[in-house]
Amino acid sequence: MTTSASSLATLGRRLSVADVLGPDGLLASVHSAWESREGQVHMAERISLQLRSGGTLAVEAPTGIGKTLAYLVPAILLGRRVVISTNTKTLQEQIVAKDLPLLHAALAAAGLRLEAASADADLAPSPDTIRYALMKGRGNYLCLDRLDRRTRQREFAELGVGRREEMFYRSLRDWSLTSQSGDKAELKSWSEDLPLWSEVDARAEICHGSRCARFDECFVVRMRRAAENADIVVVNHHLLLADLALTAKARLAGAPAGFGSIIPRGRALVIDEAHALEEIASEYFGGSVSTHALERFERDARDWLVLRPPAFDVSGFGAVLQGATAAARRVFSELPSEEGRIRVPTPAAPVSAEAVVVLDDELADLPWYVTRPVDPEEKERPSPERFEKARASLPDAVSAMISLARMLEDGPQDPMCESLARRARELGSGLGFILEPTDPDYVYFVERKGRHVSAGAAPIEVAELLSEHLFGAFESVVLTSATLSVDGSDGLGFYLGRVGAPKSTESIVLPSPFDFARQAAIHVPSDLPHPDDVDFPDRLAERARVLIDLVGGGAFLLFTSHRMMEKVHQKLAPELDYPVFIQGQAPKQALLEGFVRETPAVLFGTSSFWEGVDVPGDPLRLVLIDRLPFASPRDPVVAARLERLELQGQSPFATYQVPQAILRLKQAFGRLVRTRFDSGLVVICDRRLLARRYGQRFLRALPPARRLHHHDDLHHFQRR
Repeated sequence: MTTSASSLATLGRRLSVADVLGPDGLLASVHSAWESREGQVHMAERISLQLRSGGTLAVEAPTGIGKTLAYLVPAILLGRRVVISTNTKTLQEQIVAKDLPLLHAALAAAGLRLEAASADADLAPSPDTIRYALMKGRGNYLCLDRLDRRTRQREFAELGVGRREEMFYRSLRDWSLTSQSGDKAELKSWSEDLPLWSEVDARAEICHGSRCARFDECFVVRMRRAAENADIVVVNHHLLLADLALTAKARLAGAPAGFGSIIPRGRALVIDEAHALEEIASEYFGGSVSTHALERFERDARDWLVLRPPAFDVSGFGAVLQGATAAARRVFSELPSEEGRIRVPTPAAPVSAEAVVVLDDELADLPWYVTRPVDPEEKERPSPERFEKARASLPDAVSAMISLARMLEDGPQDPMCESLARRARELGSGLGFILEPTDPDYVYFVERKGRHVSAGAAPIEVAELLSEHLFGAFESVVLTSATLSVDGSDGLGFYLGRVGAPKSTESIVLPSPFDFARQAAIHVPSDLPHPDDVDFPDRLAERARVLIDLVGGGAFLLFTSHRMMEKVHQKLAPELDYPVFIQGQAPKQALLEGFVRETPAVLFGTSSFWEGVDVPGDPLRLVLIDRLPFASPRDPVVAARLERLELQGQSPFATYQVPQAILRLKQAFGRLVRTRFDSGLVVICDRRLLARRYGQRFLRALPPARRLHHHDDLHHFQRR
């Protein structure tokens, strides 16, 4: 039960977005430091109109606009439930812990309440109350039933739980008695990526549903009930896309149409950090099967044997389980041993010993691509015959998994037994789907990371899928991000086409509130070698040291690959007189906190530090980028997209690789200036920006910062 539409509609008539965000608005009345922003009010008014009239709106809102409040205020005043999706859990938590409480204080001055929704089924609507709820994926929540089983002394002995594990489970038990959410984000004293968490999380594959003894107390159930009672539901893209994909799958199986298998129905959707939508959709509308999932299945099956109903005859089950998992493991072992993603060859996409490479534009009289032998330093790409070995082992694995599933289906009416039967079938069918690919609209690949191997499939294009299952599921959709436009030539056309937005979508590109000509400068060294030259890492390290010393520390060094980051770090770190942090050394948030705490410092990072990182003020003065962030044409998904565009008669380089790289570079540039008081230098160490025609597209797309051409200019800018 949510606040009634009529009461919220009354609220919307009583207040406008300007009444809240304007110079004399409610926020100004409760916060003496409040600064009304023209761009923020304009964005909020435009979103308010779109949410009420329906349709789709895309807004590029540069850093400093205050876009979060610009969509929260019209969402609150709409009079209907609004689902808000962010790319990261960090922004989700910021909205719930910071932005909504801020608005609560302001709206209270008008006699309105903004509060967290309760899971109480008897929650009554109130004309003066707006309720909100936070939803994350099930893996973020504690499963009380699994914890019960793990903390029983009998299980400590039978399942081999050690002393550290016992301490962890007992700590969770104490926490579970007081926690209102069961969200692992509350566990500040334990590492977020603690492996033991997977033994007690609430993932769906082992859920007993309404038959669980702890169903009414279940943190996931209570999370969903609170969301049903909320007017504002804050989710993340992973949960949103997982939900949409599950709903699409259910519809294909004949289930009634309709959104809401996990997330409650809402007529309006706001997608913040919308630049990430295409890649996450590609992940969730595809599928995968992995050695990690296989090991987890086997462990759960053996744990179930310990706790099985006494009447179940287990004779022969252990042997069938061992045989089935061994057969599946054999398939994985036959897959190529190379690290990273490798495309599964199909008749439509054969794997050869040659690779597609982008040409510089001085060869514009030739096709956009040529082939060349793979770099001798790179491992040779696997032949189709290498995959045939895995395919030859596939029938035995599928047959063994089906036999195991049937044995479980003939077992007791036990929810865990039924779950294991379903998972056994999914493991077998997943391997068959990916290693015997037939759908031309999907790209198939295997990926090896350390000891784990996965086989995956992803749609080559997601535009039609999102058009039907996302844009078709809501009356109103708002897309917003700091980086949606490639350049001034077609507005947001490239982005909107990639995500399948309706042709009627309206778009706005707001101007930045920052004075980039005063606050920031761009420098592109013309004397560095091409990024592919063998001496580039050493020369880059030398130049980085000079620039870091010039600004006095406080530098992000951003790389397009781990390999380049490690090479430069190995050479440069011993020469620096500043604290040094490198990605992988600690969790991302811990690295950022250390970087700020020990300012001036230097941080080495790859893709995850190119966006979603906010370090305002003096701790960050220099952002150095190693090269233009072109997506690798050797990545299976990228390669398939390039092939599809070429078949459509388009230039993949001009219409896909360059625009994608521009958006990525804009994200990296955006790390530097976060407030009106920030200033610093962005250095892009790729001379193609100066030597190639497409380089001008990149430079035009970046904010209008000062261009520094010579080393003396850098000294002058730094002194100023």
